[in-house]
Amino acid sequence: MSHSLRLRPEGRYQCTACRAAWPTEAAARRSGFACPGVPLAHGLTPEHRVFPKSGDRSCASWGCEEPDAGHRHGPDPFCDDITCRHCVHACDCAVCDGTLLAPGLTVLEDIPEHELAQTPRRRNARMKSELQKKTDGFSVGDHVTAVGSDTRGHEVTRTGYLLAEPKYVTARRNGSPAMAIRLCVGARGTDPAERTTWTTLFSDAGSVTHTPEPEPGTWFHTELRHVPGVKASSHKTRILYGGKGGARSTEPSQATPVTVTYTDEGYYALWDPATDTTSAVITLATKIWWAHLPQDAGPDEPSASGEQEGAESAEPVAGA
Repeated sequence: MSHSLRLRPEGRYQCTACRAAWPTEAAARRSGFACPGVPLAHGLTPEHRVFPKSGDRSCASWGCEEPDAGHRHGPDPFCDDITCRHCVHACDCAVCDGTLLAPGLTVLEDIPEHELAQTPRRRNARMKSELQKKTDGFSVGDHVTAVGSDTRGHEVTRTGYLLAEPKYVTARRNGSPAMAIRLCVGARGTDPAERTTWTTLFSDAGSVTHTPEPEPGTWFHTELRHVPGVKASSHKTRILYGGKGGARSTEPSQATPVTVTYTDEGYYALWDPATDTTSAVITLATKIWWAHLPQDAGPDEPSASGEQEGAESAEPVAGA
């Protein structure tokens, strides 16, 4: 089998199958070594990089009664199999004859079947360390923006308060289970168990950053779905309603404190409990002008006993 050559960024010509390398294409064509079609370790001291089951390879760890204190168990980091087809071969490439320095070609990744159980543990340890770095410096109550995946695996961006300590979980990543970290981000007072607050970050995807807390009275022009805390299961979201925001709308047309209440069949009523009037009935896709209410601007609505609730027992403010 002839070598399939390609010019590497390092400036050498290398076989894409067996990894043999030469300084020039002409030297490669003069080689008498037939490519076996499998990756090989090249160089004067070829080695296999393997993954022992344990860092402790002493006899005591393996239950061996060998009296020699220097006796060790487990695969050696260098291949010592005199019949190994990956190391012992008659290659005449420039790396094997010592005229071309390519340390990376002396190493061949070789994970024996009986060692495969070790690699997930090492991978998970690395992922856990990388995930921990992502969340270092964050505490419950911080106002953050988290970019990650929701429970369906779709990318999601959540801005709000960190409602609970980050939690390590196992989630699907590219069709396979992988270690991840779950953040619960939402309006203050939201139950972290609600899936609408969950944001999953992986070691190679997702981020979390500190963001300034929202200023009461600052107007936003977004769809209703982007108002923190708005969902069918909650009737506690309070905002300052500035009117519908059509394509030509450039500023709010009113400033009415309302409670966003789910009615039925995908519609939400913007209800003012102080006057018992409804400003609008809209869907999640409707654009509106809205702002956060001050923390002490609780709804003046009747309680279950018929008495008026004071500001101290007011329902949570959206995004507060």
